Amino acid sequence: MTDVTFADVVHQSISFSVEDKAEKLILDLVDTQWFQRLRDISQTANTRLVYMFSEHSRFGHCLGVAYLAKLLLTRLETRHPEDVAAYRPAILVAALLHDVGHLAPGSHTAFKTWFPGQPDSHEALAEIVLTKDPEISGLLNAFDPNLATQVLHILGETEQTAPWSWQIISGGGWNVDRGNWSTVDSVLAGVSYGKYNIPALVDSIVITADKQLALMENRLDAMMHFVVSRHAMYRQVYQHRVLLAADTLNKAVVQRARDLGSSLEFADDTMVAALKAKTVDDLSYDTIFEMRESWWRYHLSRWARSRDVILRDLSQRILRRKLFKTIRVSASNPQAEIVALAIDTLTRLNLDPTYYLHEISTADVHSGDSKQSMLVQLDDGSVITLAQADPLFQAVASDSRFSRKTWIAVPKEVKVAMGRSR
Repeated sequence: MTDVTFADVVHQSISFSVEDKAEKLILDLVDTQWFQRLRDISQTANTRLVYMFSEHSRFGHCLGVAYLAKLLLTRLETRHPEDVAAYRPAILVAALLHDVGHLAPGSHTAFKTWFPGQPDSHEALAEIVLTKDPEISGLLNAFDPNLATQVLHILGETEQTAPWSWQIISGGGWNVDRGNWSTVDSVLAGVSYGKYNIPALVDSIVITADKQLALMENRLDAMMHFVVSRHAMYRQVYQHRVLLAADTLNKAVVQRARDLGSSLEFADDTMVAALKAKTVDDLSYDTIFEMRESWWRYHLSRWARSRDVILRDLSQRILRRKLFKTIRVSASNPQAEIVALAIDTLTRLNLDPTYYLHEISTADVHSGDSKQSMLVQLDDGSVITLAQADPLFQAVASDSRFSRKTWIAVPKEVKVAMGRSR
């Protein structure tokens, strides 16, 4: 047998050849301890509290991204063989390992939990893993002494690599990362928002003369199908207000554990290190490795029996899905008025606003695309932006219904006592 095949919810099956050196390297990397760790890192965090089958991990997503990169590179190779030959192994490795630095709880949710207000830095953590892990670095160096550096340039989107090589993984518009999670997360949430025509997009992407990734004009329909699908996934799934409210509980638990300091009844060495960390730079290589979902939930289960009333209550709310409720901020329902009433109500109910009052809001997920989106190559060979090629892209990116929305999150009993129905 020359192929190793994995069952897949999007393609039915994905495979990598043991006779292809670059694909064999991917299979070897899958067997490393850091990649296997991704089985215990949630892909969509608290989404499972709304969509019951969203229990999948980063492991399958990363394998799917590597496979989608393989499909795209195979198509690009027919038109741009020299470009692909120079970057194929590095792109495949970068696609597979781009999320290897994610943490619990819940990948992106983790950064809001441990470092509120600070940027999501999982890419920087991935670079630490690629540099420090002897198993991964050993495989990369054995393949090619320059491979690790090339992979880091791609993940870092540096000027030392051709733009198309990193745009495949993290460029605006469609890329293999978004191209995978949009569909996988949709299927496993039991919704159809994120599905789009994958073969049509993969078959119509080219590399321009100045080494940018571009879409051929004749498949703009496939690109816009994806743009609308991704937009719907954010509106209906990723930025669902119940999920955003659930994320505040994670943050409140960590805040309370930190505030307890030496009075905290239970924390293993990894948790002690995580609670002491003020920025992601304070996390050691070993601490990052141990920060996984089973570790987080074990601490929640211990803290749910804590003598500290607040830590016990917050932990139980997560484990028993007793989530905070939301109150929409609007012109007729101003934030200052809501917060003042909420604080008064929390005080009467003997609940500390530090842990039981939170502001949540949606973010503009299209802001990056307006700065750098996939180009479109017209039939005459000229290149324009996606917004210039199809007005629908700009319309979706500037959808007023998707502008920043704000809610105040409080316990259900507080919202009831406040007399708020929305």
